[in-house]
Amino acid sequence: MRDITALHPRLQVKAALLKEECRKQGIFILFGECLRTKAEQDALYAQGRTAPGSVVTQAKGSTYSSQHQWGIAVDFYLNMDVDGDGGEKDDAFDNSTGLFERVGSIAQSVGLGWGGTWEGFKDRPHLYLPDWGSTTTKLKQKYGTPEKFIQTWKDGKVAAAAMEEANKGSSPGYGHRQFIMDVQAATGSNVDGKAGKETLGNTVTVSASENRKHRVVSPIQKRLNALGYNCGAVDGIAGTKFTTAVNSYQKNALGYRNTDGEITAGKNMWKSLLGMI
Repeated sequence: MRDITALHPRLQVKAALLKEECRKQGIFILFGECLRTKAEQDALYAQGRTAPGSVVTQAKGSTYSSQHQWGIAVDFYLNMDVDGDGGEKDDAFDNSTGLFERVGSIAQSVGLGWGGTWEGFKDRPHLYLPDWGSTTTKLKQKYGTPEKFIQTWKDGKVAAAAMEEANKGSSPGYGHRQFIMDVQAATGSNVDGKAGKETLGNTVTVSASENRKHRVVSPIQKRLNALGYNCGAVDGIAGTKFTTAVNSYQKNALGYRNTDGEITAGKNMWKSLLGMI
């Protein structure tokens, strides 16, 4: 499953922070494997054993031994042209220049655990919340099943703590979670700080020629400014500086070759700003 909003709230915050910190260093990443069900983990375990493919995990779904089953782990991959051949698709796991070690180091600096430090099997794309150690033993002892653990997030305390952490952020004054909430409020979505199908589905196209004074323009300006893409004054109008900032984001954060100055409803730039890719 690749729905990052299904993960532990604090992991969502730290994953977004990691993505930003990597971008500042010229490294562009996306997130792949997120929360896994028991059936999904069993299917993955069968790979290389009773199903085609190579062995990729030692954890059976029935043992609840994968951190992914508990919503505290996410895998990343590279979204950049590592080998200089003009494409990114063949470079998702290209570690020829040591980029996975660099991302792992940045991940640890923002408070994540990294599978590249494990003895024996080194899982370089793997990131996790280290609060319960590098295995699921403590979680199993305390909660028994992932479902019971995940239910503890619903009391609001975990989400509130994550929101506070996000709003402290690496970008002064305007955190990722607050941005999501402001977008939700501006587009008529349920305001819960979690970007999902409803939030994305209610987004609108914003450009200098379309919805240039929409309520959502101000949150976008604040967010782009916080990420280092200068929109100028937050005036709620998608003008020249707004277009320049959008083009810069498309080029640097998304790797677009042809920028268009437009944040198209439901498309990649919205997904990226909302932390959905």
